[in-house]
Amino acid sequence: MSEQQRILEMIEKGQITAAEGMELLEALKHTRESDTVKANDIQSLSTGKRKYKYLRIKVSSDNKTVNVNVNVPIRLLTTIGEIADKMTAVIPADARKEMEAKGIDLTQIDFAKIIDEVINGTLEEPDIVDVEAWDETHNAMIKVKIYVD
Repeated sequence: MSEQQRILEMIEKGQITAAEGMELLEALKHTRESDTVKANDIQSLSTGKRKYKYLRIKVSSDNKTVNVNVNVPIRLLTTIGEIADKMTAVIPADARKEMEAKGIDLTQIDFAKIIDEVINGTLEEPDIVDVEAWDETHNAMIKVKIYVD
């Protein structure tokens, strides 16, 4: 006999009230959910795969002139993955040249592969981008961090 049936029989026999029975059923439900979460965590550890929920993008400056937080649900990455490689084409040529002069070649980054690894949970390091750059115009250090969790 299952735990749920035993609780229902206790209510039927008058051993506990319906409210007490509901509390027991809720507690049983939470225990099962907790066991499922633990089982998923164990499976993640044994397979080396991680279940990421968000792609997070944070841009900030030490003088507080810039503060941007973007949280993208991982489920949306499948759509973004389809257009990721095409996104570099919309970066203005002068900005691309400036980035390349600083050693950043966007054509060498396989965005679709990174997104695929995030979705599959096989990304080795959750920190994707971590950059600090000095902004002469505002006399501030700008920090860009892109990561998954």
